[in-house]
Amino acid sequence: WYKDRWTVGADFEVTEGELREYQPDPTTGSDFLVATIPAGEHYNYQVDANTQALFARYQWPLTDATKLTAGARWERVQYDYDNLMLTGRTRDDGTTCARGGCRFSRPADRQDTFSNLSPQLGLTHFITAEQQLYANLSRGFRAPQTSELYRLQGGQELTDIDVVQLDSLELGIRGGGTDWSYDASLYAMKKSNVIFRDSDSFNVDNAKTRHLGLELTLSKNLNEQLTTNIFWSYARHQYANEPEPLERQINGNDIDTAPRQMGSANVQWQFSDAYSAELEWVHMGKYYEDPENLHAYPGHDLLNLRLSLAINDDWQAYIRIMNLTDTRYAERADFAFGNDRYFVGEPASLYAGFRATF
Repeated sequence: WYKDRWTVGADFEVTEGELREYQPDPTTGSDFLVATIPAGEHYNYQVDANTQALFARYQWPLTDATKLTAGARWERVQYDYDNLMLTGRTRDDGTTCARGGCRFSRPADRQDTFSNLSPQLGLTHFITAEQQLYANLSRGFRAPQTSELYRLQGGQELTDIDVVQLDSLELGIRGGGTDWSYDASLYAMKKSNVIFRDSDSFNVDNAKTRHLGLELTLSKNLNEQLTTNIFWSYARHQYANEPEPLERQINGNDIDTAPRQMGSANVQWQFSDAYSAELEWVHMGKYYEDPENLHAYPGHDLLNLRLSLAINDDWQAYIRIMNLTDTRYAERADFAFGNDRYFVGEPASLYAGFRATF
């Protein structure tokens, strides 16, 4: 009974990272930008990150058809930050910028540690052997990213931001048969201590958000050669307070760059043991580019085609045609410096190659 009901474990991770930002040419544009964004080195730092985690989960069969799962995860994240440049917001040669100082601010060497306990409770009820209802209640945390702690701007010399907390509830039903499967779920989440950059370019952490959504996945084998898969999501991602010192009214607005609708569908055709093809449709819905919800990206639809040939047991050739209809779209869009800003997606692109398995 011990092995059947308990799952325990530990995770350990040690990583080394670095960031170096260098601008080779002088800034052009307004007098303010020229004065505050110097050419040369902006940031140069290293971070040693250590993560330790312990977790345990217990499964308790309430009845033959219903089981309860309870678990918890304790995690500790430690950053050891080493600034390899001059501390502060000067140029890389130590001279100061006009207009109050350079945009880029480099904190002194420091060490930051974040520890949290994340509980989780789940309930599963088997309607039949193939169909089940499920519910999950959990609390999670995210430690600040190193760029949020050490890649500062303006007059911010250090930051005291803490972990982001996420509370979530999920209800769903899943199941299937010999040639089909489905999963439908409804979720509600709220985040607190959300990290953002305020109007003074300071990284602060007093925002709150709420999220309510529906997700659906469906897979069906049409015959021995054809399979189709569908994914669809509708959700509202909203700001839930007026974070200080942000001088904007955003409570209740959609979170910028968070679409309400997303989806995809594909048809997979297995011609034979050696040949296969897949046609995929990807949908990105409309989303707002700014927290005030005054500017929007209309969304896009893409078609992708993938072909593969198994040459033998070890080698496979493939061809991918991405954005088959050569649609103009943005990987991401936002509103900055008074203008729409688009991170342009790839045009129609052809990729070919080989894969080897040994």
